[in-house]
Amino acid sequence: MICTTYHVPYKYGQTIKIRPLFDFHEGNKYCDKMALRKDLSNLDDNTYLIGGGDLADAIITQDWRYAKHADASAGDAVIDEQIDVLTDLLIPYRERIIGLGDGNHEKTILKKCGTDIIQRLCDNLSTDNHLCLHLGYSWLVRLLLREDNGRGRSIIIKGHHGWGGVCRTEGGELTKYSRDMMYWDADVFLFGHGHKRDGKRIPRLGMTGDKLTSRPMLIGLCGTYLKTYSGTKDSTYGEERGYPPVEIGGITVNIKPNSRWVDLWIDI
Repeated sequence: MICTTYHVPYKYGQTIKIRPLFDFHEGNKYCDKMALRKDLSNLDDNTYLIGGGDLADAIITQDWRYAKHADASAGDAVIDEQIDVLTDLLIPYRERIIGLGDGNHEKTILKKCGTDIIQRLCDNLSTDNHLCLHLGYSWLVRLLLREDNGRGRSIIIKGHHGWGGVCRTEGGELTKYSRDMMYWDADVFLFGHGHKRDGKRIPRLGMTGDKLTSRPMLIGLCGTYLKTYSGTKDSTYGEERGYPPVEIGGITVNIKPNSRWVDLWIDI
């Protein structure tokens, strides 16, 4: 597990935004790239990006999940092509990318084909002045928000691509992952894999000196840009397994420093 610190300058009253990048499934015909490009183009300069895996669909012909109708690749070098497309997509924002994590799709390619998709993508996005860190499958990132006058705030984000099967009940994904929160000292928890888009604020009280203070936790299900159903006679992987449809898009974690600590909330 990677543990790292990322420094974010801010001015008092400013809202810092974290945009998780999960489950793009680039290379799949049913990846909604129009929606993805639109969402990325609407990001402001106070938004930082962090990836949680399955950015590449990475399903090749030898994979039992492969379906010709879902393959959007133009040539035979499927993995290279997907890395190139993701690089072009993310280059305009690379100075604000904290790091990128793995998903089960990328891990399958690493295991079977010996190439690390996310590491190669991170290498493409890194510059002499900014490292796009390869975060792995799960990670802890401490955000250090620092004003010009030296006042700072610290927020810990715990991320994991996700595990298990897709939950078929409303709230099932939140329930599954919320159990993980008791084991980690973090303020924001981010999960993917199940393609749900949701968030919850969980109250948490503690002490600062001799005063009772509130430091709530957030849990975010980070969404997807992969359509569950095809709209044609060709059935998708999700359709064949009866997965419920999901909304296309992601979430935004908002962090606004205040006189005590920070205000935290999620926009869905």
